[in-house]
Amino acid sequence: MKNLFTALLFSFLVYNANAQQSGIPLIPQPSQLTLGNSSLKISGQTTIALPKDKAHQTLVNHFREQLAAVLNTNIKTIVAPLSKNSISFVIKKDFPKDAYQLDVSKKNVVISASEPAGWFYGWQTFMQMLRLKLEEGKAISLTELSIKDEPKFGWRGLMIDVSRHFFSKEVLKRYIDQMAKYKFNVLHLHLTDNQGWRLEIKQLPKLTSVGAWRVPRTGYWSGMPAPAPEEKATYGGYYSQEDIKDLVVYAKQRFVDIVPEIDLPGHSLAFVASYPEISCTKTPQQVLAGDPWNAKRTNVVCVGNDSTYTKIDQIITEIAEIFPSKYIHIGGDEVTRNYWSNCPVCQNRITKEGLKNVDELQSYFVNRVAKMVIAKGKIPIGWYETLEKGLDSNIVQMSWKDEKGAVKSSKEGKKVILTPAFLTYLDFYQGDPYLENAPFTVNRLSNSYKFNPLPAGINVKNVLGGQGSLWTEQVPNERKLQFMTWPRGFTLSENLWSTAPKLSWPDFFNRIEAHLPLLTVDSTNYSSYFYDAIISAKKGQNDEVLLNIDTEIPGLAVYYSFDDTDPDQFYPKYNGQALAIPKGAKNIRVVSYKDAVQKSRIVRLPISELKKRAKL
Repeated sequence: MKNLFTALLFSFLVYNANAQQSGIPLIPQPSQLTLGNSSLKISGQTTIALPKDKAHQTLVNHFREQLAAVLNTNIKTIVAPLSKNSISFVIKKDFPKDAYQLDVSKKNVVISASEPAGWFYGWQTFMQMLRLKLEEGKAISLTELSIKDEPKFGWRGLMIDVSRHFFSKEVLKRYIDQMAKYKFNVLHLHLTDNQGWRLEIKQLPKLTSVGAWRVPRTGYWSGMPAPAPEEKATYGGYYSQEDIKDLVVYAKQRFVDIVPEIDLPGHSLAFVASYPEISCTKTPQQVLAGDPWNAKRTNVVCVGNDSTYTKIDQIITEIAEIFPSKYIHIGGDEVTRNYWSNCPVCQNRITKEGLKNVDELQSYFVNRVAKMVIAKGKIPIGWYETLEKGLDSNIVQMSWKDEKGAVKSSKEGKKVILTPAFLTYLDFYQGDPYLENAPFTVNRLSNSYKFNPLPAGINVKNVLGGQGSLWTEQVPNERKLQFMTWPRGFTLSENLWSTAPKLSWPDFFNRIEAHLPLLTVDSTNYSSYFYDAIISAKKGQNDEVLLNIDTEIPGLAVYYSFDDTDPDQFYPKYNGQALAIPKGAKNIRVVSYKDAVQKSRIVRLPISELKKRAKL
């Protein structure tokens, strides 16, 4: 971001020590916070002063409604700025984009910014201060302070995969509300995949009449039963273009940009099921329900056929019209290229374009689709893949496997967005793998806090920002969607916004704990698996299994049992030494406490599972 290095250095030098000792656990923490000695009481007598520019009246009314809801009383708006016990909004043209200054004095509150987005972010900080006070059960008396703050990155995103499971417009609106409270500004929607096409394209109606529906299935994603003969495809849904327009307006009011993704040329079974002629095999297909049950499925489009590009151009044309975002994501990852190897049309394209192989054919396809996006006045984004032939330098690279792709692309002059899987993927499980049904691997809360959007060697000027990505194979409903996002979303908010010196993990976790009650007030589900004890096993002498217990959160006491009873604080306490398993024990059960209060669920693991981990 502009002036990033200056801001980082300046904030490090002047960040007031009171910010960490203030008892104001803001997320993300602001660049600078200076405390005073007096205070201001916020109540039903507080007024909101309208800015001179009436164009911003809708935004200020939105602020008024939020404040009224928190105070449970009506709030008046006035036209006298800087009056006593008022909240005023001031334009200061010399402020950086999205930056704000929040001043609370014994007389009033003033939020200054160069544009309304800055007001909005200052308002979120102000509302956090009020809500945190409410949760403490104190009077809403705010300490005199001055906050100067600006974002570290322009892209602070969360991605939702709405293909594997469809989430209604209302669910997305509630998700946007929570995003906005923590200064996220991009909602990336993965709209298409093998399991469903979620966007109305009027020129291609089968995409939603066929591609948006699959046979209903419930349970673990892997090994899902194949459709029975004549079974109806009734599970799914899609967004009409009017839905999208409504959603875009809602998000814009909260300064969130919705970025659409159409995943091509792989992950395209829903597209192929709708129009089989775009595939190399041209055989009828069904939209997937779960993991692949048909090895002969065709989930890749034929990239040698010009008619494929005609349909893609129709899709991109309509997307460009209904999404005001300057970005369109075109996918590009995990392509099964063997179809192209066996397709005479694709092989003819290789010869015609002077390409060497199917790997270069993929580069040709991505570049051709990117040109369509650029022709519509948009910027293409693609998942980073290592391809033999270079990609158009205008394609923003979204680095997902690790950080190496972002480093490489940034040095080549390409813009990059970081979402390294092992640090930012929100579908990865948060607790012990034996107890969870999420695929792949673990990304614990403390691990996600380690995410560094500026890894060593990266060209900083080409980094747009980063995001958390939530694939939804095992996320069938809104409560699980929330559970997988929060509180890991707090760590992403901190890492993508804050230019202040990074807090230690224990200090930042104290802030997280302060915000958990706010999620409850908002009826937003969240994971508390970070309180769970973590059990590891190793091989000891004579092939015995030795157990070690750790915690993600400092200051927890762990109690355990081997006798198949549920432990509490009166059971044996783990003392940090390796535990030998008593003869005859079938399970270990552990529970964590903090200040004599149970914090975790009771984790029960079979000894047989631990023997596997010890490789016995």
